[in-house]
Amino acid sequence: MNQDNKNVWPSALSLMLVGIQFVLIGMIAFTGPLWPSGWSLRAILGVGGVVGLWALQAMGLRQVKVFPEVSGQGTLIVLGPYRWVRHPMYTSVLLVTLAWMLGNPLPYRILLWVGLVMTLSVKLRYEERLLMERFPEYEAYRLQTKRLIPFVW
Repeated sequence: MNQDNKNVWPSALSLMLVGIQFVLIGMIAFTGPLWPSGWSLRAILGVGGVVGLWALQAMGLRQVKVFPEVSGQGTLIVLGPYRWVRHPMYTSVLLVTLAWMLGNPLPYRILLWVGLVMTLSVKLRYEERLLMERFPEYEAYRLQTKRLIPFVW
């Protein structure tokens, strides 16, 4: 796929992964409380929200997209939360949905969340491959910055 075009169309893989991602998020959101009881779950929800907003601010609304393809106008962001993790938006989604799932931790909701983790793992690997093709400096950034959890993974 030509990454130099201004408008890059999502691949079939991207469409599938994003579709699965949104179905899983929706199923988790609509089968339990959106405002979990207990301060610890609310703290997880809050941290997830703050990380997401911080990532949006660092990236700028012009670069925000749900598909992993990199537009020709895209730039590599390494500031803000991207200084600590390569995919803070994914971290945000996982934290928010974790809080929702733990608010009503039924077995099928746990499986939905695990499915979301697996889907986002595949999506971020695909996205990283595209980022390495588009930005030669991404490899050095990748080697010094964790994927989703600062100092861990």
